[in-house]
Order: sequence, then structure tokens, then C-alpha cells
Amino acid sequence: MNAPDVAIWRTMVPMFELDSLAQYAHTLGFQVLGSAPVEPLGHGWFAPHVARFDAWLADGRHAGMEYMAARAGERAVPNSLLPGVRSAIVLWLPHRTPDIPRPAHGLGRVAAYAWGRDYHNVARKALRKLRRWFGEHAPAGEVYACVDTGPVLERAFGERAGVGWIGRSTMLIHQRFGTYGSLAVIFTTLEIPTADSPHPNRCGTCNDCVEQCPTGALDSGGLDARKCISYWTIEHRGVIPVEMRRAIGDWVFGCDICQEVCPWNDRAPRADPALWRPNPTHVWPDLVSWLRMSAEALEERLIGSPMRRARGQGLRRNALIVLANTGHTDALPEIERLAAKDPDPVIRATAFWAASILGSKKVGSLCIDDLDPLVRAEVESILE
Repeated sequence: MNAPDVAIWRTMVPMFELDSLAQYAHTLGFQVLGSAPVEPLGHGWFAPHVARFDAWLADGRHAGMEYMAARAGERAVPNSLLPGVRSAIVLWLPHRTPDIPRPAHGLGRVAAYAWGRDYHNVARKALRKLRRWFGEHAPAGEVYACVDTGPVLERAFGERAGVGWIGRSTMLIHQRFGTYGSLAVIFTTLEIPTADSPHPNRCGTCNDCVEQCPTGALDSGGLDARKCISYWTIEHRGVIPVEMRRAIGDWVFGCDICQEVCPWNDRAPRADPALWRPNPTHVWPDLVSWLRMSAEALEERLIGSPMRRARGQGLRRNALIVLANTGHTDALPEIERLAAKDPDPVIRATAFWAASILGSKKVGSLCIDDLDPLVRAEVESILE
């Protein structure tokens, strides 16, 4: 790996701390480090970020992600997570590995962060080691460490720490590594010299991510999850609204379009495959094989993969939509079987829709006697 990007620390942290912590973090996979002051009660520089987050929630842009609202208070007041917190260390873990050529059977696209190991597992393992480092080198301080499952506004601290800026895509953008990175944050009660000011915004007049989002999920208010392909294919449970299905295209898990069109990713180096172990069958999954498995069997196959976040039901549902969107009539027999016999009404309803899109000659008789309200609604909508 290249030397870690710690230039933003060089004039702010004693060389012993800089070299020791930065070099150790680099051996764990973190490529960028920065530090930011913490407003324990959410005031000062942090207040505008909290206000934007609150407005985002109030507008319903979090869609069905109620866990975002449930811990909003903790996100707004860092002191509730670590009493006496004074500083934040932000770490960047690049995760996009080199591309794997699309095989003949590859039908669905998967977001780059899910090509290999789950970044939560990779980052948490590294954070446990960094916590031990603090215990050995700075035992007087307390720490709270988290990846994106903790109630922390990571991108706000990343921008304030000088790691990058929050772009129009709402992603944190690093000048060298682009957007394909996972963030981890360590709060500490130690007083650590920090960046003098936030990283300047360098999106300029570029509006590519906004203009090329196929669903219009990005606008002046940021990201609207109610229109986001990643939300519907990963977070949403149940039947996907018909108006979103075609927009999903061939994305079976997540979506990278706003990152693919970002100029800052054009020359960004790829992450170390040895760390992430990308699996070709995860990069380009055979969707018909997913349909032939139960939800439980599919989840078992994907142990250690971020794709388990969507659960077996969600992945099979997404596979049906992608097969219909991409015109794979060769999958019709399997789709018709699921419409008639799958025990899950979400799968039966979605399979019925997919069969109708693919021109099934059996669509008039499929699910006719199905009494489940989800399936009935789908049948009535299409047959009308």
C-alpha cells in the first residue's frame, strides 16, 4: 500500500503521535486520517450539520429508515455517546477493488462496497486494535469508536477534519481517493490538535451526480431516500412500489451511478484486493440461481457479505425485478413457478409482475386464486 495520507496532521500533531498512530492505522488498511474538534452539545461548527439532518428527517427523506430518527438526539449531542468528548479522529478505508470482467451469466449489478468482505467487519476489527493502541499509548483518555452503524454524523466530522468535503452526491469526497471509501470515527476525551478549518468544497460547477441520477433522488435538499435505488434494493422490506421497479434497471443491490459519474473517481486508486477479497459471484451474481434457493439458503451462501443487509427475501425480490427489466425471458419458467408456489407473498407478487413484463402466456391464470392481499393487489392492477 502507499504511504498514508496524513499531511493534514503534519503541523498539528507531535511527530511521535502522528507517526505512531498514522503508521499503525495504515497497516490496518486506513489510508487517510484527520482530526476535528467536537462540540459536545452540538453547538458551534457542528450546529448547521445537525440542522440539515433534522430538516432531512422532518421532510421524510429518510423514507422507512426509522432507526435514523430514533437516535437523532445522540447524533446531535456527541457528549451523549462519550461524556467529556473533546476530539474526533476520522479514518478513511478505501473499498473499491479493481473491476472484475462481467461473465456470460452475470445479470445483476452490485454496488462496489459489497463486492467482497463486509466493511463493517473489516473496520470494526481494525478499530478494536486502535482502541488497544490508545489504551497503551494514551491511557488517560477514553474513546468511543464506530463505523456507520453508530449514531454519528461521520461526513460532518470528515469534512471538518479536512479529510474531504461533502459533495452534491452527499458523499464525502477525497481529492485522491474519490468517494469509494468507508468512514470510521473515534471520539476521545483527549485534546488533539485539529484542522484549522473544514475542507473546501471542490465540486465547483459540476452537477453530474444530480443530473445523471435516474430517479432524481439528488437535489438541493440532498438525498431523498424515497427515490433512491440503494434504499429500495437494500433497506426496504416488502414489495417495491411499481413506479420504482423500472428505474432500478439492473441494480440488484445498491447503486453506484452518482459515484461512477463523479470526476473525482476517474483516477482514484483501487483498494487492496487482499484486504477485501472480492468474490466474482458477488460482483456479478447469477440471479436465476438466487431464485432457486430459499431466502434462508441465500443468506447462508452470503455469510460475510454486506448483501445480507437486504436479507434473502429482498435479494430474491430484487432479482425478479432485474430479470424483468433486462428482458431475460429464459428465466420465465422459474419466475412463473415462484408466482404460483413460493411461500412468501412478496415474492409471489413480484414474480407475477415480472412474468407479465416478460410476456408470460400464463399470466392470465397465475395467482388467480391467491388470496393474499399483496398478491391480489398486484394481480388486479396488472389484469385491469
